[in-house]
Amino acid sequence: MNENLTPAALDQSALNEVRNLEHEIGKVLVALDPTPAYAALTEEQLDKLRQAEQRLGVVMVAYDT
Repeated sequence: MNENLTPAALDQSALNEVRNLEHEIGKVLVALDPTPAYAALTEEQLDKLRQAEQRLGVVMVAYDT
């Protein structure tokens, strides 16, 4: 899991742009700092991930460390 996933530090101009886009599309947006690339999973790993998602009722994303 990427424990370094953090909200982006936006200046007022960028924050205003995000808020305007939220208003325009009618959705809540979260700006995050760039993260590492998604992990390439084997079929077995992907199956285990999907099973865990179903059991937990969540969506998970795998990243390389």
